[in-house]
Amino acid sequence: MNHTTHTDTEETKKMMVIQPAVPTDKISEDMESSDMASDMYQRIVALINNFEADLPDTLQAGGRLVSAGDITFSIQDIGYWDPNLIVFYGELSDGSSVELVQHISQLNLLLVAVPRHDDPKTPRRIIGFTIQDEPPAEEDN
Repeated sequence: MNHTTHTDTEETKKMMVIQPAVPTDKISEDMESSDMASDMYQRIVALINNFEADLPDTLQAGGRLVSAGDITFSIQDIGYWDPNLIVFYGELSDGSSVELVQHISQLNLLLVAVPRHDDPKTPRRIIGFTIQDEPPAEEDN
């Protein structure tokens, strides 16, 4: 009988530890802040961006929701509504738009690699807030 064994020299998947959005010394001071959708949002964005870092340019992060009938969709963006709702904006494989509103206490998201539908030669869209320079406000004269 042949058995395959895993050795330390075989390639293993990296595991990245994501630091809490709220410093641990603040959690004990304000327990409610760690249960906010905005904190969950930050964690999910970090996990998605970490997941996509190792994907080829032809793929992007997608989500599979087993509890919703095994539906898979590309994740285009994420939002939240404090205190407890997360919203995933995406696209099904047929190109139709989808928005998933999920309570943070029931959040189960399987990250999967799905094909990109935009030009893979362009940089992949980064999920989450990005800081951009705003044009100066026009003054009334």
